[in-house]
Amino acid sequence: MTLQKIKFLPNLAIKIAVLLFFLTSCTSNKKEITPAFYHWQTNFSLTQSEKDYLHNFSVKKLYVKFFDVDWNGKMQEPLPVAEVILDTTDLEKIEIIPTIFITNRSLKNYPLEKMDLLGKNILEKIFSIKKNVREIQIDCDWSETTEEKYFQLLRFFKKEIQIKNIQLSATIRLHQIKYFKRTGVPPVDRGMLMFYNVDNVKDYKTKNSILDLEVAKKYFFNFENYPLELDVALPIFSWGVLYRGGGMMKLINNLRADDMADDSFFSRTNELHFEVIKSTYLHGRYLYEGDIIRLETVPLETLKMSAELLNSKIKNPNVTISFYHLDTTTIKHYPYGDLEEVIDAFY
Repeated sequence: MTLQKIKFLPNLAIKIAVLLFFLTSCTSNKKEITPAFYHWQTNFSLTQSEKDYLHNFSVKKLYVKFFDVDWNGKMQEPLPVAEVILDTTDLEKIEIIPTIFITNRSLKNYPLEKMDLLGKNILEKIFSIKKNVREIQIDCDWSETTEEKYFQLLRFFKKEIQIKNIQLSATIRLHQIKYFKRTGVPPVDRGMLMFYNVDNVKDYKTKNSILDLEVAKKYFFNFENYPLELDVALPIFSWGVLYRGGGMMKLINNLRADDMADDSFFSRTNELHFEVIKSTYLHGRYLYEGDIIRLETVPLETLKMSAELLNSKIKNPNVTISFYHLDTTTIKHYPYGDLEEVIDAFY
C-alpha cells in the first residue's frame, strides 16, 4: 500500500462518519406518527369492510367510547349510560383504548369529596368490560366551575392506574390551550387535541362549525408553552344543521349533498344552504317546506391544511393522529389512501 493511499483512508473514514451522523440525525428528528380512529357508537362490532379499511390503513389504535357518565336526577348521582357492546374479533393487533365521556353536570352536582368514589366506580366499570388496557382516555369539556372536581378525579385515576403501567390521557379543546393559565392543565400523561367543533353551531351565520380554519387559527397560541404532549383528533364526520323559523332545531348526522339532490324537494340556495321546497322525510326526520339546512362537511384539502398547521405547532416526537369517527357511512367518503396523505403532512 502506498503512502498516498494510507493518507486517503482517514479522510474517507471522516467523510463516512460525517455522512452517518447526518443520516442518523435526520432519522432521529423524524416524528413517529400512529394512525388511529374513534368509535363512538354503542355497538362495537365492526363490519368486514371496516376491518379491511383499518388493516389497509395500518391503524394501530381505536379509541372506543365504553360508556358515558351522566347525572341521574332520580338516584342523585352520576351513573354510566350507553355502555358499549364490545366485540374485538379479528382485532388482536389493534390497541383498544377505553374512552369515557363525562358530562359537566355530573361534576357540578356531585360533591368534591366524592370524586374518588366516582373514579373508583368508573375504573371498576371499565375493567368489567375489558381487563387488559394500556391507556384510558377521559373526555370532558370542563369549565371553571368544574375544574377542581375534574382534576381531582383525574388525579385519582392516575394514582390508581400508574401502578399497572396504564397511561392516562384527556381530551383538550383549542381554547384550553390558548387560555391554559385560566382553564388549567389536566393532570394526565398526554392530551388529545380535538381539532373540530370550533364555531357556534346554533348561529345561522356560522360557515362551518365542525372545522373552519380561519376560526381555528384565532386559537393558535401558547402551543409552545403548553406543558402536555399532544396527540390530534381530526374530523371526518358530517351533518346538516336544521333551521326552522330562524332558529336551530336539530342536527341531522351523516348528511351529504347527495342526500338532497332531488330538486323536487330541495333547492340549493348557496354553497352552504339548502331549502326544503316540499315537505318530506330525510334520514328518518320529517322536514317542513321552508326549513333551511346548512350542510357541514370537511373536505380532504381542509384536513391536509389542518395537518400542516398543526405540524408547525406540535413538536413532540411521537404523535397519534386519530380520525373521528369510524363507521361505514363515513369512511366511504374518505378512502384510506386520502387519509394517508393527511398523515404524511405531519412528517
